Amino acid sequence: MRPSVAVVARAAAFARVARPRASRARRPASSTRRPRATRVSASPELEPRDVAPWTAPGYRGARVSALDERAQTACVLAVWAAILLGTYECCEVVGPATRALAPELAAWSARSWPLIGLTYIAAGAAHFAVHDGFTSMMPHKGAWGFWNLPGSASFHVNWTGVAEILGGFGVVLGSLPFGLTPDFCESWLTPASAAGLFLLTIVVTPANTYMWTHNSPGPLPPNADESMQVLPWQGHLARAALQIFLLTMLHGLIVR
Repeated sequence: MRPSVAVVARAAAFARVARPRASRARRPASSTRRPRATRVSASPELEPRDVAPWTAPGYRGARVSALDERAQTACVLAVWAAILLGTYECCEVVGPATRALAPELAAWSARSWPLIGLTYIAAGAAHFAVHDGFTSMMPHKGAWGFWNLPGSASFHVNWTGVAEILGGFGVVLGSLPFGLTPDFCESWLTPASAAGLFLLTIVVTPANTYMWTHNSPGPLPPNADESMQVLPWQGHLARAALQIFLLTMLHGLIVR
C-alpha cells in the first residue's frame, strides 16, 4: 500500500526538525560554551603605592634607591643614627646650656609650647585632608632591603593622624597661658602628651626618610607642577633639622 502524500510530507518535516536536535545533542558541550570572562579583583593588600613609580630604583634621580640593598640599608641607618644623635645632643647639652646661659630664651620657649601642640593638630588633620599624599610617604614592603611593616599605608596614616591630633590637644590643654590650664591637668597632661608625641615623631621617621631615598612626592597642593614633585636635598635637610627641633621641644615639655 502506497503512503499518502500527506503522510510522506509529515515524515519529511519531522526529519528536518529532528536532525538538528540530534546533531546539537551529539556536539560536545565544551565546543558550544563560550569561555567565561574571569573578573580579577584587586588584592586588598595591593595598593597604589605598591605599583607607584617611585618604588623603582633611581626614580627621578633618587640616588639612594639606585644603590644595592646593602648600601641602601647603610644610608638609612646612618640618617636615623644622625637624627638620634642630634636629638640627644640638643636635649642633653644644648637645652641645659640654653637654660643656664639664656634663661630669657628658655622662658620664651616655654611660652611657645601651645604652638607646638597646634602644629601637631594641624599635621594630624593634614593626614586626612591630603590622605593620598601621606600614603605615598609610607615605605613599600621591601624598601631598603629590610622594610616589612604589617598593615596598609592608609591604616598607618590614619592612626598616626589621630595620635597627632590627640597629642596636640593634650599639649595645648596642658600648657595654656594665663593660668587657664586646669590644676588637675597641669602636672601630668602636658608631660604625658609630649612623651607620646616624642615617640610618635620617632616612629614616623621612616616615612620622612623614604621621601629622601625614593623621591616619593608626599603631600602636595592640588595644582602642584612638575618642579614640586621632588623635594631638593636642602628641603630634606630642613625636614631633618625640624624633626630634631620638635623632639628637643617635646623633651623640654617632658622634663619641665
